[in-house]
Amino acid sequence: MLGGKFDFGVMPILCLMVVVSLGPKGTFSEKAAREWSDKKVRLESSSEDVVKAVEEGETGVLPFENSLEGTVLRTVDLLAAHDILIKGEVVIEIDHCLLGYSGSEIREVVSHSQALRQCREYLTHELNNIDVRAVSSTAKAVELTKSEEELAAVAPREAANEYGLDILDEGIQDVKDNLTRFLVLGLEDCPPSGNDKTTLLFYVKDRPGSLYDSLGVFAERDINLTKLESRPSREKLGDYFFILDFEGHRKDKKFKKALVELKNHVRDLKILGSYPKATNPQNKK
Repeated sequence: MLGGKFDFGVMPILCLMVVVSLGPKGTFSEKAAREWSDKKVRLESSSEDVVKAVEEGETGVLPFENSLEGTVLRTVDLLAAHDILIKGEVVIEIDHCLLGYSGSEIREVVSHSQALRQCREYLTHELNNIDVRAVSSTAKAVELTKSEEELAAVAPREAANEYGLDILDEGIQDVKDNLTRFLVLGLEDCPPSGNDKTTLLFYVKDRPGSLYDSLGVFAERDINLTKLESRPSREKLGDYFFILDFEGHRKDKKFKKALVELKNHVRDLKILGSYPKATNPQNKK
């Protein structure tokens, strides 16, 4: 079952002095954390460590979905299993570069598996005779490349300065409009801002039409859904929950009534938070 209960209350706001995200230095997660806040950023080695810090009262930032590769499933599973809330989101452009040493003969390209997938066409057609290897993060790829001249890393531009490497090529992702949405996590969500989004998880009841009835709650009230995806519960084969985003704040009257009615159609419901919608960086251009 989901790790939280149906509750419209808000937990007390804590004084948060640090933003915690995924390291090592030079990752897109670090960049998202710094865009969210000018507070000190502490980098952890795993998503689980970030969630643990959030449970202890700090603010955490984790990747949630990419416009090319879809949802980051590990983040979804952690949201389902832990009593934490989404208090914000950050959307950043993912501009992959090829980093290494100018003049060196490249024999292998290393990066995080998702970054490699996002640059599949470039790696196939521009570097078609070079081996590709997945590592734990883009920053780990840069660390390896720094110590081996025959390696090149797919990584953010910022990592070149951080690790003293050259930018061999830039903008190598398959699609130029490549965005990743990061969630800002805490023990409280935000009051209504007038431009909000709500995220929730739910199990439908085991009967025909249960998903149709659940989604009808939103359609009847003209509530716009911006994300709907199923995910295995990891309890038994064929058992799934749904993760859903809708435009609006759970404490506004219309949305609050919708969620009360939704409870009648589902087996379990967990509200993950209401928070201001992020600005699409492409709209700033």
